[in-house]
Amino acid sequence: MDTGAFTALINPGMSLVFAAAFFMLWWNQRDRHFIAVMAASFLALSFGFLLQYFTLFNLTLTKLLSNLLLLAGGTGLATGSLARFGCRTPVARTGIFGAAGFIAFLWYLVVDPDITGRVYAINFAVGAISLVIAVEIRSSSRTFRFVDKLLVALTTFFGLSYFVRPVVAVYIEGPYTSYEGFHNSIYWTTMSVSSSMFLLLFSLLLITAIALDLMDELRQESQTDPLSGLLNRRGLEERATEMLRNATRRKSPLAVVVCDIDHFKAINDTFGHATGDAVIAAFATCLRDCVGPHNLVARLGGEEFAVLLQGANSAVGRLFAESTRTTLSVLKLPCLPPEHRLTASFGVAEWTGSESLQNLVSRADAALYEAKKAGRDCVRVAPDGDNVGLYPMNETAA
Repeated sequence: MDTGAFTALINPGMSLVFAAAFFMLWWNQRDRHFIAVMAASFLALSFGFLLQYFTLFNLTLTKLLSNLLLLAGGTGLATGSLARFGCRTPVARTGIFGAAGFIAFLWYLVVDPDITGRVYAINFAVGAISLVIAVEIRSSSRTFRFVDKLLVALTTFFGLSYFVRPVVAVYIEGPYTSYEGFHNSIYWTTMSVSSSMFLLLFSLLLITAIALDLMDELRQESQTDPLSGLLNRRGLEERATEMLRNATRRKSPLAVVVCDIDHFKAINDTFGHATGDAVIAAFATCLRDCVGPHNLVARLGGEEFAVLLQGANSAVGRLFAESTRTTLSVLKLPCLPPEHRLTASFGVAEWTGSESLQNLVSRADAALYEAKKAGRDCVRVAPDGDNVGLYPMNETAA
């Protein structure tokens, strides 16, 4: 086997391996449709690269089919990449560049046969589409990891190379007038090597990104309460640690509100556990709607919840608790009789600036206990520090 044939088999073989790898990934994560698109795209690229060197029927049909497969594979990779970042494919722009490149390719294949023209047509189209995709991904609202930035940089670099590489190759070697010796040319060699490098790096980065996405999802699941959709105790502890660190650095106040649904056991015993679950979910929604995007809300267990309010002192925490208590009191749930009013008790504590999260929550929990003793459906605030006395902020249970 000569050097040209060996080089020609690298990209088809590599594309086929990655097609199999992405297919196996999709087989185990079938909800991620973009992975299936990636597998199909690499399969198309494999046959497209193969037909660049080997002729099936006649040269014209083989080149036409080869470049159709390459464009389809490239478009599929672009679509899958955008889907992974939650972006829609810019159909108009990619369609214009793809159609323009393919029409130019047909012109130089059928009307005015010219190998150099075909090289420019396909390379410039692929380069333009790559740059469009890089811009779209970069404008995504998704939080970028380092691997995501590498993907954008890689796509941008190779997008630009599709403009530079063929121009430099033609400048050095002159226009290509026949396929004799073409597969040993500078253009063919650099195209094969650069495509191999791109496919290898792109695939490895994307597989790494998918693995990190899966790890994030597993971490999120481990920190989320499935019934309420809120953070669980573990999730609260991990997120709150960062919040306390920020509060220390900025020297800003922070308050915690611990709340408990009143008479929840009676609701379960009277109306059933399905109704109890619906009440938990409704209360969680009420809390989520009342907090801002920079605060934390979690279900500690059973009918007990906690809210961490960033930049809030005990007075703000009390106002939040009173507001939530009032909102809850007028909430109507289809699973409960119209005359049944849902209520909750609240305990508030302001962070001293040095205490641990556990101690802060314990003080708020003690305030909640006082609210329960006072008749429920009310708010109590814990004094600062380790003082055991509590002063009522809402004297009358509603």
